Amino acid sequence: MLDYIVQISDLDNLSMIDDVFETVSVKNSCQSSRSCHYVPDKKLPEVIFYFCDLFKLAPEASFFAIELFHEFTRKYIQQFSKQKDKMVSYCTKSTLYVLVCIQISSKMSSHYKAIPQRCVINHLNNMSISRHRKIISKREVITAELEILETVNYDLNFLLPLDVIDIMLYFVQNWLKDNNPKALENCSHLKETCLSILEMVYLRQHQILVDFMKDVPHTDCNQIMLSIAVICVAVFIVDDDLSEILAVFMAERCKIDHTVLLKLSVCIIENIYNSNTNKLN
Repeated sequence: MLDYIVQISDLDNLSMIDDVFETVSVKNSCQSSRSCHYVPDKKLPEVIFYFCDLFKLAPEASFFAIELFHEFTRKYIQQFSKQKDKMVSYCTKSTLYVLVCIQISSKMSSHYKAIPQRCVINHLNNMSISRHRKIISKREVITAELEILETVNYDLNFLLPLDVIDIMLYFVQNWLKDNNPKALENCSHLKETCLSILEMVYLRQHQILVDFMKDVPHTDCNQIMLSIAVICVAVFIVDDDLSEILAVFMAERCKIDHTVLLKLSVCIIENIYNSNTNKLN
């Protein structure tokens, strides 16, 4: 998905990770610098996961749709925050934008499983009828798609946590082969565990970052750090003896303070635990 990342199959030399993550860091810095007065809606990931599950899309599509909607909204607000009519228009069409972001994401993740426009229109109109709102036309869906693409300058080359996870897992598995082959079997399903944790992180991201900033103020928690923390949590779940060793290995490779990385991992674990406890209660 990311054209600035070297193909994982070509990364046979473990030392190449420094070059790879230097490239990823540049993209991450650009993505983080796009600041504006936009605070993401805490319920947005839940809504997108719901629709992606409804459309039977892969997890990658959900993550991409969330990042696309965030990027579109940030840039929209940057351009039109002083134009009241534009902001009113955005608010009235927010559900349309969310579903169109999911539709675009379905094309990016798998063209053969792309959501047809009629599905988007049907779902929007079912919601419109139940809320006594006007029916959405095919033209409006197409216009919204073009509006989103134009607002992000047709740049869909986002840095996703899942991309960072894929790269780092390759190096983790190679490191285990060389240093602890017995542990490799325990870590054979790390990707699946990471996907589950990443979904929970998206759902609880606001609270995770609030807790993390209380513990480690003035620290920039970027996509790379968040992604590696997800791997740390996954490793802790499958083999807790390895978690700190691998945290140090990954932190050194990505030039991150491993103590900060472990604190972020603890914040993720605590939030997942609290979330599950609240559901049981």
